[in-house]
Amino acid sequence: MVRWAKVRSSEGRKAVTGHSTKTQALDPDILDCLLEVMDPEVGLSVVDLGLVYQATRSDDGIEVALTLTTRACPLGGMIVEDARERLSGRFHDVPKVVVSLVWNPPWTPDRITGRGLELLGHPPQETV
Repeated sequence: MVRWAKVRSSEGRKAVTGHSTKTQALDPDILDCLLEVMDPEVGLSVVDLGLVYQATRSDDGIEVALTLTTRACPLGGMIVEDARERLSGRFHDVPKVVVSLVWNPPWTPDRITGRGLELLGHPPQETV
């Protein structure tokens, strides 16, 4: 993963700071909370890695859909549980918190945010 970021940075590819059109609504307060949920293998938050595909809040509760960098990640359950616990701790007033693991669309390194690239030591390239 880190090696890929170095190659991408050195090739001057444009960093993606937003999310794909397939991404559903992303509530900024939920994303702020999820910044504390780390992918321990990479050392970045699930937000900075672009793993959060949906983060919505309604009267019924909070719904989050996130993915992992690979289906083979042995820490998926731990990451999902960490997200659920942090959201429940921050949003006491919601009746339920649902965090789902999804695989579509497949994650790619292009989803890493500009901040994520900077944290990896590779600032995003300026666009012309």
